[in-house]
Amino acid sequence: MASLDLILDPQLKYWVLLPITFAMVLVGLLRSNVTLLLKPQPKLEGYKESREKQFLKRAACFRSNNGLLTKDEFDIRQQYYLEKLNSTEFYAKIESSSATPANPFTDGATNDALVNMAKGSLMNYIPQTLIMGWVNYFFAGFVIMKLPFPLTDGFKSMLQNGVATPDLDVKYVSAISWYFVNLFGLRPIYSLLMGDSTAADELISQQQQQQALPNIGGPGGPKVDKVFKAEAENIQILSHDSLYDGIVERVLNQYPI
Repeated sequence: MASLDLILDPQLKYWVLLPITFAMVLVGLLRSNVTLLLKPQPKLEGYKESREKQFLKRAACFRSNNGLLTKDEFDIRQQYYLEKLNSTEFYAKIESSSATPANPFTDGATNDALVNMAKGSLMNYIPQTLIMGWVNYFFAGFVIMKLPFPLTDGFKSMLQNGVATPDLDVKYVSAISWYFVNLFGLRPIYSLLMGDSTAADELISQQQQQQALPNIGGPGGPKVDKVFKAEAENIQILSHDSLYDGIVERVLNQYPI
């Protein structure tokens, strides 16, 4: 059976296609700016937490770059890191293993994460719900454009949402489908208008999915004592190979006189 062809009114692109696109772009930019205004300021890290992280970084740097040290320097630093890693001197917080687990909902960080998640969900779903309702109310059943290239029938359900015409050529696009095409394909427009591809990616991800739930049970990473112990074990088994050993022979071999 031959596909049904339609003659489209040229005014459709001015009164349906472009308004849907402009509305989604403007609402997306507005939501991006409102989200930026509502985004909480990062909290300053405490001195002890910063010192703990910096010490672990120093230990990791020593483990990765010890070839730049002489044998005596390596031994001194290895002994120092083993002593400190096996102590609690650089711990930001010492937790008792017998302590009763704290209620996560009494933790301010967890409450802030839940509030931020709720704000993100509202900023995501309310505008999209309003736009979707607007398109459904005014443009339901509209066929607004015809694609200039052929497509297989597998694209029919994606491009002709809301148009119950099985014989219609797959190249025709309905208003509802145009809404979804804009929803998932506006990244280049956002990148051009914002001048920042990272911000555009973040805005697209906000449109397409909910923000992830926070970890209600608290941080899911390993305990600090286990991290320090593992780093101490890695440093304990280090074998030192100095880059200065045989350096004269290597230079002479690379640059013969």
